[in-house]
Amino acid sequence: MGLFFELLGSIGTFLLPFLKEVSEEEIEKNITLLKRYQWFMTQLENEKHKNLIYNDIDVRYIIGKLNPKKMEKKSYNNKYQFKINKILQKKKTI
Repeated sequence: MGLFFELLGSIGTFLLPFLKEVSEEEIEKNITLLKRYQWFMTQLENEKHKNLIYNDIDVRYIIGKLNPKKMEKKSYNNKYQFKINKILQKKKTI
């Protein structure tokens, strides 16, 4: 029985980072950070995208999850640009 709880604890420890909840404060802070990048400002110029960025829970969750410290890295920036573009395109067609 002890082994079961140990295994369950290990699984919980592994999954916890993937279940991160984000606050409105984090989302707004990350939007402010993203406004430094031309690709994000281009998204905000599109009214449909702007509406999704400020109102859609899934888009806001993706924005809230980004790590501001890593945004200076080109690869991480490109990764998040792709993620945000992907969710915006998906939501735009719904």
